[in-house]
Amino acid sequence: MVIESIPKTVGMGYAIVALIMLVLLFLRGKFNRRIGYLFLVVSTVFGFLVFAPMLPNQFQSLILGTTKQIGGPIPLAIAMLVLFIVVAFVFGRIFCGYVCPIGTLQELVYLLPGKKLKVTNKVIPIAFRLLFSLAFVILAVAFSVGLLKYLGVKDFFYLNTASVFFWAFLAIVILSAFVYRPFCRLACPYGALLSLAVIKGRFKLRRNENCINCKKCREACPTNEVGWTDLKQECYMCNRCKEACPVNGMEYTRRRISEQERKKALGKAAKPATPGAERVGGPVVNLSDTGH
Repeated sequence: MVIESIPKTVGMGYAIVALIMLVLLFLRGKFNRRIGYLFLVVSTVFGFLVFAPMLPNQFQSLILGTTKQIGGPIPLAIAMLVLFIVVAFVFGRIFCGYVCPIGTLQELVYLLPGKKLKVTNKVIPIAFRLLFSLAFVILAVAFSVGLLKYLGVKDFFYLNTASVFFWAFLAIVILSAFVYRPFCRLACPYGALLSLAVIKGRFKLRRNENCINCKKCREACPTNEVGWTDLKQECYMCNRCKEACPVNGMEYTRRRISEQERKKALGKAAKPATPGAERVGGPVVNLSDTGH
């Protein structure tokens, strides 16, 4: 389905424009799930039509030295990879959340109704991905083996059904209907770099002094990243926590709440929100309607 006559630079151009728009929406408090759905669909379409912006695959091509698959000059490709790492450090994993076709496809499939299997232990997925990424680099450098090929990323988006690897990635896509973003959280080597950048990142979705410790954000978060001290490594900016909060206790900000404010919030008795209370960032979305 990929149209080879469309330059890969078109997809990279879209990635930059989309990222700028998303950052501005988050900073101004204008982002909501409906806008997010639009970016999810458009980015996924770019994946199937252009096979870009596929930074995980581009990252693999650079390590393997297969310059023909990079889709542009090597210095430009390296600059793009570094740019999005910097963006993740400053603004969070917005690229993973709404621009990378691999991630957006999984996000769309996860929206399908049905029982979800929530992995509450964050250490195991992160450790597994780091080990996978280490194997990814060693095999690429020492043996010129690209693991993403065997996971079927390219064959799937090219709709190469004759390849067994197509079916391998299809299995991952099916799994993502029940488990949140399995490829992103377990196997994406570029995502591993972005998650490390986020540890000391600036802007994040954080709890604020309005929090009443009702735990609704924790129930809504598919990656268990809404705790006061969570590093947000696996926060894909899905905004579920903010939309589930009845008191506007989550915000996208660089301000870290003080220990005094945190203790005060923890001391509050959880109580139901007042019906019709005003909220920032759009109407409350009933996540249970979509199986979340």
